[in-house]
Amino acid sequence: FRKYHSSQTPVILRGLARGCDAYYFWRSIDYWRAAVDPEAPVDVELGLYNSGNRIPMRFADYLNYLEEAKEGAKSGETAYLAQNEVFREVLKDLQIPRFCEDPTLSVGQGKLHHTMLWLGPKGTVSPLHFDPMDNILIQLVGSKRVRLFSPDSTQHLYAGNDGNQYNTSAVDIERPDLDKYPLFQEALPALDCELDEGDSLFIPRKWWHHVRSVTMSASANVWWR
Repeated sequence: FRKYHSSQTPVILRGLARGCDAYYFWRSIDYWRAAVDPEAPVDVELGLYNSGNRIPMRFADYLNYLEEAKEGAKSGETAYLAQNEVFREVLKDLQIPRFCEDPTLSVGQGKLHHTMLWLGPKGTVSPLHFDPMDNILIQLVGSKRVRLFSPDSTQHLYAGNDGNQYNTSAVDIERPDLDKYPLFQEALPALDCELDEGDSLFIPRKWWHHVRSVTMSASANVWWR
């Protein structure tokens, strides 16, 4: 793995997470109900693509929604528990790669910054964006489709346009409006992959990525330096 990190090259680590408890337990809504305080506050994205609002909600209420949405979210009704810190009660279920926390392994500085939870029905989307830190996306339940663009494509991705954050593209890359965003056609060819249960994906810092849940999904990610 060190060679991919040093060259800042994305790589899929097939089956890396298949031995951890989260791979077995996080697929059960009953497990979530038993393991986590039902009153725990979470932030949930409502709506489709990057037009939705982020609202606070009780975790118990979100689980009720998720149970009803198993067949896939309807247009305009998607609710995505996105980018919340993993609950301390279930953090032990994960096996975080040692190099994220151990500087002696010389994979970056070995400084773990955040461990985040992503939980939602089929059809949830994280719009095209980049992160300032190295990232490992850990797919635990269900599957996700990921499209990546090199940082060399940044000038063609309309970062920060139309009210988006500086690290988020204004382009809906699944249905690009080439009249409004003509430079998108000049972006370097994307890298496409699908993550199955137990797979992990190394996303180097500043690599652009767009993520869609193909099925109901539970994922975690770690950001480290």
